[in-house]
Amino acid sequence: MSHGYETGRLDLPFVGIATFAKSPYEPDWSKIDADVAILGAPFDFGTQWRAGARFGPRGIRDASTLFSFGHAGAYDHEDDVTYLADTRIVDIGDADILHTDTETSHTNIEKGVRAILEAGALPVVLGGDHSINIPCVAAFFGPAANPYRADRRPPGFRR
Repeated sequence: MSHGYETGRLDLPFVGIATFAKSPYEPDWSKIDADVAILGAPFDFGTQWRAGARFGPRGIRDASTLFSFGHAGAYDHEDDVTYLADTRIVDIGDADILHTDTETSHTNIEKGVRAILEAGALPVVLGGDHSINIPCVAAFFGPAANPYRADRRPPGFRR
């Protein structure tokens, strides 16, 4: 999509559908044609008493629209550079999450990541709780993979 005054359509952050960085939406996972594909994983069944991570993908998408002021890419006023201007990014929506069914939900996340990899794109998964790493890693290496999540908190840290 072309952005700018020349086309008569700016597609500013506060209008339209909030896809990641106002990227095109591709609901058909067999038609992904991009360098980077965004997949939402609104899953938080792995939490015990602090649910809410399921709202992460929606919030990230909404916040990411702030970088789309009438031009492709993300303009950085300090560097005077538009980053990602030549990177084709699509948002493929969210994986289907079935409430109370962790196994099926993880399988659906893995299918989304596999579809992105099969299209030759870089998967960027917006989550979700820590458990979404399991299907993401499995998509790269198969179900026998042992995912490890690097966390910024030191061992034994409690809130």
